[in-house]
Amino acid sequence: MLAVILLLVLLLWVPFTCRFELAGGDDEEAVKKIELSWLFISTTIDTDTVPKRKPSGEVKKQKEVEKQKEETAEKETDIRRAFELVRTLYRPAITLVRRVVRSIRIRELSCDMTFGLSDPADTGMLAGFLYAASATISRSPVILIRLNPVFRDPTFVYRARGSIGITIGRLILPAIIFGCSRPVRAEIVRYIRKRRVR
Repeated sequence: MLAVILLLVLLLWVPFTCRFELAGGDDEEAVKKIELSWLFISTTIDTDTVPKRKPSGEVKKQKEVEKQKEETAEKETDIRRAFELVRTLYRPAITLVRRVVRSIRIRELSCDMTFGLSDPADTGMLAGFLYAASATISRSPVILIRLNPVFRDPTFVYRARGSIGITIGRLILPAIIFGCSRPVRAEIVRYIRKRRVR
């Protein structure tokens, strides 16, 4: 019993560390390296080592059937219900996202992006939006964001590198608060009643 409790404490309070390097864009080979580590256990996901599989005829048929099912499900979805759900859960969801982001520890994050659109005016507007959005993010000394707008021709090249720590125990309280909020409880009850009727 003591071993189970110790394992549970380790799982909840020892942080998972995620290191990643992503790169790609125009005329560049995509690089995706992700390393996950917890205590002394570590695993690496590298796109160079993952073999690319070509879908067979059966897989294509299954994808087509699934696509048709998804299209019919989307047609049956009530748009008013979707807007009502967004309006009802907007505040609890924003609060949840803020608390989850606060519980994630960013140790290092750097992003270098070169971009350009066919119209220089559109490039300028996109650059202004990205500079405004990145200004709030890059206040932290561990975050570095470099934006390089190109006004001559359309281009897109990016490189991102980072290291973040996630503790599962810190995510439990925000999830409980989200689940116990009045709008979320009301939606859960409504969903259960709807399922019972069917």
